[in-house]
Amino acid sequence: MPYTGIVLAILAVHLAAFLILIAHWLVSAGLFPRAAEKFADIYDQRPIRAFLLGLVTYGPIQVLGLNANNIHNGAVKLIVIIATFGSLLIAFIGTSGLALRIGRNLSAGSDTWHQVLRGGVMLALVFITPFLGWFFALPIGLVSGFGAFLLARPWKANVPAPATLPLPDALQVAPPLPVTTTGAPVAAPAPTLS
Repeated sequence: MPYTGIVLAILAVHLAAFLILIAHWLVSAGLFPRAAEKFADIYDQRPIRAFLLGLVTYGPIQVLGLNANNIHNGAVKLIVIIATFGSLLIAFIGTSGLALRIGRNLSAGSDTWHQVLRGGVMLALVFITPFLGWFFALPIGLVSGFGAFLLARPWKANVPAPATLPLPDALQVAPPLPVTTTGAPVAAPAPTLS
């Protein structure tokens, strides 16, 4: 039965790809929760723009990376390889927003990491589907993830100015009570209802 080993090897590769995809999305959402929320909002509001932006930016980087073997300058080849794998990592981080977006629809009341896990399981199953997933869904997902990353601009801090909040009643200091000439405190006036 030589085919059993081949089938088990194919299943092991698919299982490894499945776990790697889910791990990337969960780690991305865990490390950058606000960015993952922004990516999910981009997928909710402007998915076509994210795909088109990713197509004109991520696509050429990957084409250049696939042709890195034809580059004869060692330093340039190294830069191209680093840019290729860096853009792939950015695409995975951006695609965590797609996993979160899908997970929001599957379990609206759950924690964010549960939503990413559930959406990531569904998305990873689509991505590892032979042929249709490999050659259609996975490239579209990575291209749109890179575009969502660029549209969300997570490197730009949108920190609002700190607002001064009133202290809770338990932490406020009461004004001192007036003292009579004998040293006894004067009773505080009773509150009046108007």
